[in-house]
Amino acid sequence: MSSLRASADSLLAALTTAQQQRDQRPNLVDGPDGLECEWAAFERSTMHKAVNAARSENGLSPAPVEAIINAELQAVGHSDYSRKFASYCAELTAK
Repeated sequence: MSSLRASADSLLAALTTAQQQRDQRPNLVDGPDGLECEWAAFERSTMHKAVNAARSENGLSPAPVEAIINAELQAVGHSDYSRKFASYCAELTAK
């Protein structure tokens, strides 16, 4: 299995775990475009931390949160949103 695929699978697992906690985060919080669901901010933060952990392992500097937001925006609207988000984030772990 390629390292990019392994990274995407690992990130998908992290995202899935975060998504299973949505009912624990019912509030609205400030997001990049105004108010958003707390669970959405938590999931983005989870992915940001996971991407940067992988980048650190690969000897790369941390990715800015804007890169995670961009990856998320590319995935929005797809029927396989979670897989797309994880895959786009995985690309950030190798750059």
